[in-house]
Amino acid sequence: MGKKNEAARMLANLNGPWSNAACMGYCLIAMRRANLRPGAQRRVLMVLEQCFDDVSVEDAEKAGYANTEG
Repeated sequence: MGKKNEAARMLANLNGPWSNAACMGYCLIAMRRANLRPGAQRRVLMVLEQCFDDVSVEDAEKAGYANTEG
């Protein structure tokens, strides 16, 4: 593998395998398992996508540990 390809691979994996898409996927799977209606699933995913823009990773992690929003 060339140096350029190796650098690109390292940059792509800088934050590990996590991504907003993976987070949304986990959320969608959980909502389906909880038997939420498709309309509710769409609304939650729309709001989740907005949260990616205005909630820091640190605040999201704190909320996750506390199991609350805040």
